[in-house]
Amino acid sequence: MNLRPRASLAWAGTPGTFATMRDLVAREVWPSYFAPVIDLETSAIRIHEWEMRVVPGLPQTEEYARAVISAGKPRDSSTAIDRAVSARLERQAILSHENPPMLWHVLHEGVLRHVVGSPETMRVQLDKLAELAREPSVVIQVLPFVASDHPGTDGPILVYDFDGAASVAYTECNGGGRIVESADEVGDLMMIVNMIRAAALPPRESASLILKIRSELADV
Repeated sequence: MNLRPRASLAWAGTPGTFATMRDLVAREVWPSYFAPVIDLETSAIRIHEWEMRVVPGLPQTEEYARAVISAGKPRDSSTAIDRAVSARLERQAILSHENPPMLWHVLHEGVLRHVVGSPETMRVQLDKLAELAREPSVVIQVLPFVASDHPGTDGPILVYDFDGAASVAYTECNGGGRIVESADEVGDLMMIVNMIRAAALPPRESASLILKIRSELADV
């Protein structure tokens, strides 16, 4: 499997972006199963995501990312944690491009209510999600607790669309991940994402819920 041709050549020699990220992968900042995802992110024109564990990496704040990474790697040194946080934030450079990819996130309500790091960390993270939701290239939906019988219980799903190339999907579980290139399987995963979207709150109601949860943390 060779995903490299899909990566934009414009990234190859740009300091602080794709070249840096490749170096970080080489130093094992990311697990080997996740490394191909970096290529997918940098060349995708649309990124569809369903997540029920934590706020996804691309919209994470630095302190939220640090809290999530530290909790998952309790034996790592502070230097290793710093490197992993920097690598995660480095990925967000794609959002500041002149033509950034369209992001369509569906987050389980539990992701927003689970306090990661501290109440202040969550307040800042929710503020960022609310701000991103106002961007024309970002759609954020929330799947509320009251939604039942949705098909997203098997785990997170990412689907990447490309200009002139077939879509690719990525699924993940504890300690592993899988790139999906079969057109039939990618189609099935995209159908699941669309069914979750149908069960989720519309973007405007989702934004209101994000702000409501944020307000509930104001006095914590």
